Amino acid sequence: MKVLAIYGSPRKNGNTANMMDISLTAFPPEAEIHKIFIADLTFSACGACRECKTSGFCIVNDDMQQIFTEMLWAEVILIGSPTQFSDVSADIKKLMERTWWMKGDLRNKIGGYVITGRRYMESVINTLQAFMLRHQMILGGNGAIGYTFTEMGNIDNDPLALKDAYKTGLRLGELYKLIYKK
Repeated sequence: MKVLAIYGSPRKNGNTANMMDISLTAFPPEAEIHKIFIADLTFSACGACRECKTSGFCIVNDDMQQIFTEMLWAEVILIGSPTQFSDVSADIKKLMERTWWMKGDLRNKIGGYVITGRRYMESVINTLQAFMLRHQMILGGNGAIGYTFTEMGNIDNDPLALKDAYKTGLRLGELYKLIYKK
């Protein structure tokens, strides 16, 4: 099982990262897990150059090329995002825009997500689900959302979120077995 965990928060030890880490503990020990902290990378949003229409790939040479490679490698993709201004983080939004050229390449990959925030998380859910469905990925359940009241370290006050994060990882692993281990 090849799992790609995309951490969409700028905080490596924040609430979103904590939920992502809990989700990853639910995968079997033999799972190969690659983590990407996109805040460590430098990449731009899609410039709408449309060069990918003729080349078949994104021609912008930045750190996004690493993410493309990892996404193509993965069988399961788990995305974590904090709620920022009622939607996904800016880095996750840039990532989603830049995958436009990959239409069809993520088909039937299993996708899941965890989200943290104080409120207004409905748009984040819609954005992540729409991204995965646009790429014809298989949604691995309803994800996990965690309510926080401070910027750092408060997710422990939402035990249901931690439980749901673990269950999200379990569900993604379960779907993998159903699909790939016939």
